[in-house]
Amino acid sequence: MKKALTVLLAVLLILSMSTVAFAAAPGDSENIDVTGKYNSTTTEGTVYSVDITWENMTFTYNETTEKIWNAADHSYTVVTTGEWDKTTANITVTNHSNATVTATVNYSAVEDTGITGTLNNTEKTLAAGVEGKPQEADALVATLTISGTPTDAVTNTGVKIGSITITLS
Repeated sequence: MKKALTVLLAVLLILSMSTVAFAAAPGDSENIDVTGKYNSTTTEGTVYSVDITWENMTFTYNETTEKIWNAADHSYTVVTTGEWDKTTANITVTNHSNATVTATVNYSAVEDTGITGTLNNTEKTLAAGVEGKPQEADALVATLTISGTPTDAVTNTGVKIGSITITLS
């Protein structure tokens, strides 16, 4: 019984796989439709383009010492004042990509310089660019603010007082 059923199923499979064919006699004609298809696929690859700009990162501490003569005891009183030529500088990260980008800005101070630095706006997820509107690109502006009185390690020729690291993800 199983063999007969197997043979019957095999015959049915063979018949279901056959191609339709017509027998034609001389003088007969047959029309066969030809079909054309068109597929269109548009792919949009991710393009990353991020501009990083920064203001001048040189800070100068100007110190003034005034010696005031005391005629009564023939001595000087020394008064020293100092101030920075500027205390801030900006770092700007602008996203011109067609995908979002997260920008992180960190500051590391060099030890033993007497100078500290802090950043505001240290992280932001920047939106993807808008087609045709590059002037509206999303940006992170981080401001470095320095303070303190330099130690003798800081010279008039300049020394490294810190570094800024920008990470994109």
